[in-house]
Amino acid sequence: MALFAMSGFTAAALFVAAPASADWTVDPSTGVGFVGKGDVQDAFGWNDHDLQANHEGVSFALTAKTTSTTTWSCFNSKNGKFQDREHVVLADTTGELLYEARTNPQNKVTRFLLTGLAEGSSSVTESDGPKLGSCPNGPWSFVEGSQDTTVTGGESALSVSFADQVQVLTHAAA
Repeated sequence: MALFAMSGFTAAALFVAAPASADWTVDPSTGVGFVGKGDVQDAFGWNDHDLQANHEGVSFALTAKTTSTTTWSCFNSKNGKFQDREHVVLADTTGELLYEARTNPQNKVTRFLLTGLAEGSSSVTESDGPKLGSCPNGPWSFVEGSQDTTVTGGESALSVSFADQVQVLTHAAA
């Protein structure tokens, strides 16, 4: 397996908080997503006034593991046979997230836009298999419409911190 630092992983799924009232998503490979103000308020028991007063002191962190499996078919024009191919990427992301507080026209925070992993965070992948969408040399060609990507995850956690308090929103990826 090749090991390399991750600069982007478009096949990653978005993790979505399990509770119906939760309003957050994050791409586990890039740290990009958003957290609704209600999630932060619920985490600390804040009302809107508390959120507006304290929003600059919050921080977010992510721990996530995902597996992305991409399959596709190739066709051999000489013998009429198909070959199925597979590429697997394991991603492990840990670290603090950068964010911007988003406000409404009244300058009140409405959500937090997660803009990526902070310096010092790690996002590493292990990749195995042929290059995505590739076929063997010769009479082999990619079968249009055959590519399919499935992303599964293990434990993932998005946490929000304020002062000495850390509250974790967790779920297992589907």
